[in-house]
Amino acid sequence: MIAPLQTHRLPLLGLLTASFAFIGCQQPANAVRADDPQTAAYMQLVLPARIKILGWTKPVSLAGTGQADALEAILEARDAADDLTKVVGTLQFELQSRKLSDQMGTRVAFWPVEIATEKAMRMYRDPLSRFYHLPLQLEKPLPAGQYALSVWLHLPGGQRLYDEYEFAYDGSATPPPSSF
Repeated sequence: MIAPLQTHRLPLLGLLTASFAFIGCQQPANAVRADDPQTAAYMQLVLPARIKILGWTKPVSLAGTGQADALEAILEARDAADDLTKVVGTLQFELQSRKLSDQMGTRVAFWPVEIATEKAMRMYRDPLSRFYHLPLQLEKPLPAGQYALSVWLHLPGGQRLYDEYEFAYDGSATPPPSSF
């Protein structure tokens, strides 16, 4: 009675082994291809269509001394349907000091931030609000003045999104960055 069971198992095992070998050599039917029109349409739908630096962006004290040694940039990204979405790509922040009447200012600092992994996304993205909290450390404390913080998002497909936020800082003591 044992022999017939073993006889049936061997052909089945051979068939399964051959099937797995064949499947392993083939591309899955649901594989994503960059040149596929459906994939391109999907990417346009879910990737950010606009970004915005939110008004909660402010000077903060990373060292906890009260001196403004960083900015906490709070950023939202919205897709084509105007829903909050995730950021993938390179963010480039630039801080300029400006006078109220000037279109251009003097560069104070520049920060590139790469968000290309799940770890980076989790580091910067608040899961509750779905906003990005980015601590941008300054080389020296920020003096009182008028400022403009600009951001460019370079998406994987080559598109670029832009936003700018103007703010005034009076030189007063600053809190540490918010934690989430």
